[in-house]
Amino acid sequence: SPANCVSNVYNSDADGFRRTTARASLAEPPILVTGSSFAKGDEVNDDEAWPAYLQDLIGRKVVNAGVSGYAFDQMVLSTEQFVPKVKPLFVIASFTPGDIRRAEMKVAWNREKPYFTVEGGQLQLHNVPVPGKPGEPVRFPAAAEWFGRFALAELVAERLGVQRGWYFREVRGVPAGTGATIACQLMSRLAALGVPVVVVAQYSRNFLKENGLFGTADHRAVRKVLECAATAGLIPFDTADALKAAVEARGADAFYRTDHHSAEGNRMVADLVMLELFHRRL
Repeated sequence: SPANCVSNVYNSDADGFRRTTARASLAEPPILVTGSSFAKGDEVNDDEAWPAYLQDLIGRKVVNAGVSGYAFDQMVLSTEQFVPKVKPLFVIASFTPGDIRRAEMKVAWNREKPYFTVEGGQLQLHNVPVPGKPGEPVRFPAAAEWFGRFALAELVAERLGVQRGWYFREVRGVPAGTGATIACQLMSRLAALGVPVVVVAQYSRNFLKENGLFGTADHRAVRKVLECAATAGLIPFDTADALKAAVEARGADAFYRTDHHSAEGNRMVADLVMLELFHRRL
């Protein structure tokens, strides 16, 4: 994320980590949180992201290194970069079903990204360094460039379910369904970091609305990835059961905004993670 970002909602420090307000002196070494927008805390203020709530709950510094739009592979690569710098007590690596799917892409959210292929049973890294300028967007699909400014065109794109080809471009690096295999093979890289790693599965509002939590191909991929985490000696943690019960009891609006967790949803995630940390004696 950009360093020294200043706004009413999102602020970052000189290292690009999201700022939080410490309400008391905090224990060190810190906990490092990595992942995509659900770790970063999109749609809420700095102190309403779940890493910020976790910091308040446990009284230990929590470094929020989440980056919006990251795929599972980018989460692992960034964790490898940040661990030597932050020197954490342990890592919490967050991912969503969409992050697994985006690990199959060499262009995601209209931008080039690193990606892995599986060759002879081994992972091969590509697009490093990433071509072009950092964060430079790939051109939008032609239809979006011509008609994207018109509300009617956007409505048609939404009704037809072609948003991925309309609002942003994706280009595959590997066949569909390979993301879980790549994520599983990446577990050995997390295990080699020399610190405990908790691998946490989170879920978006759109995932709940479109797929439900159980019995889908996406959730089977999540379960496979968590099983691989356990096999690699990491600590898997799935928020699905608790999230399903909470949404059934109070409705999705209590825990979500447009797609990401609301402040209350992030409090729930922080509580769940804290209980799991105590259970694991971390």
